[in-house]
Amino acid sequence: MKNQPFTQKLANAIAGIRFTFTTERNFRTHTLLGTLLIIVMLIVQPTLIWWALMLLCIGLVLAAELANTAIETLADHLHPDLHPAIGNVKDIMAGMVLVMSIAAALVGLLAVIDRLT
Repeated sequence: MKNQPFTQKLANAIAGIRFTFTTERNFRTHTLLGTLLIIVMLIVQPTLIWWALMLLCIGLVLAAELANTAIETLADHLHPDLHPAIGNVKDIMAGMVLVMSIAAALVGLLAVIDRLT
C-alpha cells in the first residue's frame, strides 16, 4: 500500500481507530476516561503546561492501546492456537498499556493538586 495519497492514508488510519474502538473494550474505556479527564480539566482549569501533559498522556495511552490491538490481531492471525511465547507478547503489551495508564493517572492527579494548592 505504498504511495497512497494522503487522504487514503488518513482514511486507513481512521478505519484502524474505528476497528479498535468497536472491537476492544479497553480502548473504549480509555477513550471514556480520557474524555472524563478533559471534562475535569475544563472545570479545574489547570495551566497550559498541565493541559499539554494531560493531552500527551491521553494520546500515548490510546496509541499504546492501538499498538496492543495491532500486535494481538497479527499474533492471533499468524498463530491462532495458544502459544506461550504469543501469550508473553500479549502480556507484555498489556503491561505497557497499564504502565502508561498509571503514569497518565498520576499526571492528572498532579495537575489537579497543583491547581487546588
